Amino acid sequence: MEKKFEELYKQYLSGQISQMDFELLKNKVPLTSDEELWDLMCDDLSTSSESVKMSSESQQRILQNIYANVKEEKRQTRVRRFLRYAAMFVLMLSLVGGSYWWINSLAPSAPVYTYVSVKAGSKRTITLPDGTRVTLNGNSQLCYNVVPQKHREVVLTKGEAFFDVTKDASCPFRVKVNDMQIEVLGTEFNVRYHEDAIETALFSGAVRLTSEALKEDYRLYPGKKSIYKLASHQFKICDNDTTTDARWKEGYLAFNSKPLAEVLHEIEDWYGVRIQLRNKKLANDLLTGTFYNESLESVLSSLKMQYKFNYHTDNGTIIIE
Repeated sequence: MEKKFEELYKQYLSGQISQMDFELLKNKVPLTSDEELWDLMCDDLSTSSESVKMSSESQQRILQNIYANVKEEKRQTRVRRFLRYAAMFVLMLSLVGGSYWWINSLAPSAPVYTYVSVKAGSKRTITLPDGTRVTLNGNSQLCYNVVPQKHREVVLTKGEAFFDVTKDASCPFRVKVNDMQIEVLGTEFNVRYHEDAIETALFSGAVRLTSEALKEDYRLYPGKKSIYKLASHQFKICDNDTTTDARWKEGYLAFNSKPLAEVLHEIEDWYGVRIQLRNKKLANDLLTGTFYNESLESVLSSLKMQYKFNYHTDNGTIIIE
């Protein structure tokens, strides 16, 4: 098997894999041959005693069941399909944590991730295994470690989230967003990850922000916000905007001198709709305003009055002319 794939898998089992390498490992699974996946699955179940504490009897039973099912398949294409699904199933159990018994048999040092997605137009609050509460805005996705004894780690893959972190001086809490890492002990902060920037607004406690692209680490204190531009790697710290930052949690859609193009993206996530701005001259016009529990029609009508545009719906997409 390709050394890089084995390397990534070993890094994962040791708990030393980065977010980027973790995503790379997942992406490599569908591209790996059936035979290689089968070998990895067998090695993982039979010889990885340092990472997975499973009785030899359980290992043998799983392998026998899979082998028996493969033998029962008559057509070669169906055999290959089942083999791939079986190998991917066992591999992804170890990568994502697909069941309770598997999670509880893992060594404490091995992080096991599960994913939470929130569709556009919705919000969701979850409690992590360490007691940390996370509120996710619409069109957001997050994965977190469900075995947090040594790794309190969350990856925000898109969208926006507010964190109320449980204090644990012996185990820092880390949020990874693209190539940036936010490290805290106990605090409240909001992270927004959009196309070109990562914004972190701090409300209590303190956080440390790091990135391989930055020459130094940065500390953030209450009342401050950082803005990290992904393309240029520009980083700045400014005051929180109390009129807009994290007010989405309370039902407010609030903007302060925000370009209309960005406003429309937030409206898409808020109401679960698609909007196309055809009048490009309006894209950089700035909007300051607050909407509270208003319908989509009401918000669009207000914007129409402000910017003097017309809009219509075509195949479910709102077109702004």
